[in-house]
Amino acid sequence: MATLDVLGCAGGWPGAGRACSGYLLTAGAARLWIDAGGGTFERLLPRCPLAGLDAVWVTHLHPDHCADLLMAYQALAYGGHRTTRLPVYGPPGWAARFDALLGEPCAEVFDVRELTDRTTYELGGVPCEAVATHHGMPSFGLRARVDGRTLAYPSDTAPGPATAYLAEGADLLLAEAFNALPGAREFTSVSTPEQVAAYARDGGARRLVLTHLHPDADPEAARQRAAAVYPGPVEAAVEGAVLSL
Repeated sequence: MATLDVLGCAGGWPGAGRACSGYLLTAGAARLWIDAGGGTFERLLPRCPLAGLDAVWVTHLHPDHCADLLMAYQALAYGGHRTTRLPVYGPPGWAARFDALLGEPCAEVFDVRELTDRTTYELGGVPCEAVATHHGMPSFGLRARVDGRTLAYPSDTAPGPATAYLAEGADLLLAEAFNALPGAREFTSVSTPEQVAAYARDGGARRLVLTHLHPDADPEAARQRAAAVYPGPVEAAVEGAVLSL
């Protein structure tokens, strides 16, 4: 059975004692680190050492989704930890941005791969389709197929056809809902619980898990808002949870 470890699920920035976006997908022998937000690297290591990873998928270059890739670089460049370069899939130009931050080429330890829309990549034998989303910067959600079941992860996105496509027939829709804090500014590049719930409902998704909530939002209140729209099982992600696929 495939599982998804929630390494972190705070949106935008960490909450007290909480990490930003990051997940570990375990499917048979495959181990995939999906998003590397701040605080997720230390939570990854007890579950999977760097030597055990098949690949990393970085949806986009906001720090709450990629900051800990810098820590992984440090560990690989100066601590060893694996004998082959670690495949890292990310938006076009991601490696050049990291090179500028590091002052040296990250390709020395990372096998640099760039994502393109509606292209399927084999990560440790797991087919993962990249889907460009609507976030104001290049960002790629994914649909992963494991044993005939589908994990859909839009990552950060405004409502639009990409979310509808990702949600279609998903067994697990892991959907961001940052706009979940009543009275707070609602950003146009992310979604509300009601919006993602409508995509889950209309696309026939079998299970909805809300993630990337505003750090000050009440997860149970967000879950109830989504449940008023989506009739299937709905929950809010919690750090340390292990979701079955």
